[in-house]
Amino acid sequence: MAGTTKSATEEDLFAALDALAERYGCPGGVVDDSLDRAIDETKAAFDVLLEQLDRLPDMLQLPRLSDFERRISARRLAVAARVAGCSGDGRSDRRRAREVLSGGRGSSRAVSRDAKRAATIAANPQLGDAVVEGAITPDAVDQLARAVDAVNGSVPAELVQAVDGLTADQTAHVVDRYLEDQVNVEEVEKRYQQQMKARTVRRYRKLGLAGIAIEGPDQMVDAMWAHLHVGADGAYRAEGGRDAPVDERTSVDHRRFDAAHAALTGGQASNPGGRAAVVITVDGNQLFGQPDSPIVGAQVGSGPLPPEVITEYLKNSPVSILVQGSDRAPLWLGRTRRRASDQQFLALAVRDRGCVLCRANITQCKAHHLMPWHAPGRGQTDVDQMALLCGRCHGDLHYRNHTLYRQRGPDGRPIWASRPATSKETPRRKPPPTRRE
Repeated sequence: MAGTTKSATEEDLFAALDALAERYGCPGGVVDDSLDRAIDETKAAFDVLLEQLDRLPDMLQLPRLSDFERRISARRLAVAARVAGCSGDGRSDRRRAREVLSGGRGSSRAVSRDAKRAATIAANPQLGDAVVEGAITPDAVDQLARAVDAVNGSVPAELVQAVDGLTADQTAHVVDRYLEDQVNVEEVEKRYQQQMKARTVRRYRKLGLAGIAIEGPDQMVDAMWAHLHVGADGAYRAEGGRDAPVDERTSVDHRRFDAAHAALTGGQASNPGGRAAVVITVDGNQLFGQPDSPIVGAQVGSGPLPPEVITEYLKNSPVSILVQGSDRAPLWLGRTRRRASDQQFLALAVRDRGCVLCRANITQCKAHHLMPWHAPGRGQTDVDQMALLCGRCHGDLHYRNHTLYRQRGPDGRPIWASRPATSKETPRRKPPPTRRE
């Protein structure tokens, strides 16, 4: 009986919100004393809903509160989009959305983020419906905004359909693939030259600390950051890694600073194992079959590269270059070894572009067996049986006893997701360590 009352109260709450939006959400709406009554009814329904939720155990409250928060946030964005309107000028729309959203208690950064989302929804009405229905999350709108057409300011309809029901991280993967399919060498070159003209290094002070800000082309900044992470990882291993006493470990921020200092002052940053921080892919057919044509390629994690940058990488650069279609390294090792080879890691880096769950950079990832090595199913060290995972997602996956699998997305292309592991996929638990005198 309590479940029926709860459901009815929930329906009453959102029905009241819909009635308010329909009657008073548009300019010219008639305002009379019924507005006060409608607001009071909505508030009363909301208060009753919270009281009923408070009777549930905390672990049952949390998922329902998260669902209500998502639904109200979605409606908030949809209303802000209607108020902002679509003038054809993205900046003007974001400015109006920011004005109507700034009345809350959110931070200026959150207001700016939501204003951009509202402007994107205003230019794409189908997005508003999908967000309200829960088919597309507000975070996924941020990813779709990267694919807004520069001419008409709208998101392609086929892309909206392709991300229906996906998470924000899965949407990011789909958008990346879409943008790469639409790549134009001239546009890539133009963007690169614009970023090169604006590149800069500046010094500043913040909270009593001196700092250096480096700004430039995406690929160059990503390469710098990747090398800093590799240097920081080398310092972590030199300290003893997880075996080092907790009170003697250096934080990752400190290790990155030390790696940056070593790089800028001529010191040597450690790179354990020799694994590259940056991976470049080029088309083997163009590289070997058409020497007069510009080389087409991309930097894993940053996207397409201008031909002149690829040429410079090929001449002299401490990066790994994977020539697609010409590599004959063995990528299927079965049970002959547990750890992925460097060639396998390169192939996974090109396929997965980073952590398949959170999109962390490849420098933070390791090859993860879909079927665990020590599980009854006996995992194989093959590229089609592995995926890249960062340390955090890898630990969380094992903690929840989940496994990865590839499912067909709305656009027909595979995407990664997780599910509970079966008994065949669950490794036997290690016995607790015994304390020795």
